[in-house]
Amino acid sequence: MADAKNYVFGIDLGTTYSCIAYVDESGRAEVINNLDGTNTTPSVVSFTSPSEVTVGQTAKENAVLEPDTTISLVKTLMGKSSFAINYNGRDMTPEEVSSYILGKITGDASKILGVEVKNVVITVPAYFGTAEREATKAAGEIAGLNVLGILSEPTAAAIHYGIMREQVDKTVLIYDLGGGTFDVTVLHISPGKVEVVCSEGNHDLGGRLWDEQIMLYLEAEYRSQTDYEEELSPSEMQDLRITAEKTKQQLTNRQEVPVAVRIGLRPARVILSKDTFTELTQHLIDETITLTERSIEIAKSKGFGIDEILLVGGSTRMPQVDDALAAKFGMKPKLLEPDETVAKGAALHAVAVYVHGQKNPEDGGSSDETVHGGPKKLGSNPPLDSRDTGSNVQVIVATTKSYAIQIIDENDKSVCYNMIIKNEPMPGGSVTHSEEFGTYSANQTNVQLEVYESDYMEKTFEIDDELKLGEAILELAKGLPKGSPIQVTFILTEDGMLELTGVDKTSGKQVKATMQIKGLISREEIEEAKKHRSGITIL
Repeated sequence: MADAKNYVFGIDLGTTYSCIAYVDESGRAEVINNLDGTNTTPSVVSFTSPSEVTVGQTAKENAVLEPDTTISLVKTLMGKSSFAINYNGRDMTPEEVSSYILGKITGDASKILGVEVKNVVITVPAYFGTAEREATKAAGEIAGLNVLGILSEPTAAAIHYGIMREQVDKTVLIYDLGGGTFDVTVLHISPGKVEVVCSEGNHDLGGRLWDEQIMLYLEAEYRSQTDYEEELSPSEMQDLRITAEKTKQQLTNRQEVPVAVRIGLRPARVILSKDTFTELTQHLIDETITLTERSIEIAKSKGFGIDEILLVGGSTRMPQVDDALAAKFGMKPKLLEPDETVAKGAALHAVAVYVHGQKNPEDGGSSDETVHGGPKKLGSNPPLDSRDTGSNVQVIVATTKSYAIQIIDENDKSVCYNMIIKNEPMPGGSVTHSEEFGTYSANQTNVQLEVYESDYMEKTFEIDDELKLGEAILELAKGLPKGSPIQVTFILTEDGMLELTGVDKTSGKQVKATMQIKGLISREEIEEAKKHRSGITIL
């Protein structure tokens, strides 16, 4: 097998489906099919035995019979919960479950290409905060991967769409509706530079909600036809969900679909038309339009008007998406390989940075060794094609959350004071803000620096303990008068890490801390998961 450190790959770790891509010797991004021959793998994990885990389509189908040992939509738990499922008497984290999805798609790719898949860039929704991004990194580490970077899905999509090579100023809105999440991002493209203007999203809004509306309709129609009154079992609900998803896909190209519904012992035939489907789900489309309008307004307030709308995510295949956007905003959206776009963009980004940028995937620094986008042609770097970012294009991301410090305001009230505000540009991949405050009282011995992460864009807001990110204690010099200067500095990096520095300007004493994220998997948990995972076969 070839040396694993010579190759880089892009992974779209999706809520409902995941995908992996690489750049071939011609410089084109290509998706690597799984061993089932499909370009995407269902993000479903079934714990079939203490020594075997099934991932993908088989796991999805197995969920009908064994819903208690099968988990899907685990991405919605990333960074928000320390528990995903209990199996064989052991609680498992979302990160560990996600590691099996990563293990499946990278393992299949390795077998197909004959090269170990080790160095990867993994994508996340633009609105993912620190906890979610770090959880994604941890999942990759548990899977035995070297995570080169975490890339926002809209940026990856923009790379694949080729807008990075535009030689004119253009502002693009990326409407990303996947199976479990919705993300809308505005990018401004100019020669040599791409800037994330703003992003909005809802991690609970995705194609699965459209499926649920179909499920409710099919169940109601079935009960009407058969007078069935019993409560549906978990296996019947899962079977109905699979039927609903297939029906949704068929409605993409058909005006109506006959659906065979089997609940209990009696079958029934239900007809679902495209018009009825649109009516059932209009409120969901309206919610995406509201978030899209909000992003457009934020962009407008910054001086950017929308020139183009790009569609990303498998759920954008639904005709109602295209129709709603065209009707509301007066422009025809563009659709290009919605299932593959993000993974391909991630692969192109990985090559631009770690091949043409000549960074060593093992340490992120300069390297005299050659690294490759793909394994087809050893000994030379693949050329960049017109869709690649290139090594000379600057991508300026924006903050996805606001970060605040707790202070006492002029009314003697404790409030959160935003140091970094959501949708702020991050030139160079980071943003730094320093402000000077004063001690609250004379002879204070220390200052407690409490940090909060939120979506609030106002300068101050009410304290909410659930938003607290972390804290640090700054020891002060003795005998300081009230109002003695304290300098607080926030440094936010592109991968979502927040560094805090507090300085007593009188004595020079300081404290530095990297925030400990609520719900973030610990180093001990990562090592335990890696140890447990080492004895399990992924099917």
